[in-house]
Amino acid sequence: MGEVASIFLDNLIGFDGLILLAALCNVFAFLNTRNKTNRVYYHFNAQDKLVNLSADVKKAIKRTAKVERKKLTVNELLEYREQMNRSYAFYSNFTTMFPLLGMLGTVISLIPMVNLIGTETTGAFFAALTSTFWGIVAALVFKFLDSFLSYKIDDNEKHMEFLLNPGKREKQESDNK
Repeated sequence: MGEVASIFLDNLIGFDGLILLAALCNVFAFLNTRNKTNRVYYHFNAQDKLVNLSADVKKAIKRTAKVERKKLTVNELLEYREQMNRSYAFYSNFTTMFPLLGMLGTVISLIPMVNLIGTETTGAFFAALTSTFWGIVAALVFKFLDSFLSYKIDDNEKHMEFLLNPGKREKQESDNK
């Protein structure tokens, strides 16, 4: 077991370290995107936008809501939407990079194995697998985190569509009656 830990540590100094560094950068991209998404989401889902609620329910929502108190203009909302979409696109694209980084690490580790055939191939092969492993793990983690953002972004886009095209909302409401 000590040999396996040693191989992991040795590889962490190499290409696996690059994958780890990219994963840390993606954590910050996720947090940035989440903040931008929540700013728009909480505006559209603020308690003052809810109707037909009892005073007790409104008080409870007010106590627990994380809502910006400032009313936003349409231009501010459009700017926040642009920032949110730009940040999400960066995060989403950065996330899809991890399997590729893992594959690249595998290829980089397999190339020297050609010269090692019949000697210490086990260590080099394991090194190739660790890069693939960490790239896939990072992709899975960030894809999971993506699920926390995507529904809010979809909801924000729906609200923006209604805000920019008020006639569409009225037509949809009349079609539902």
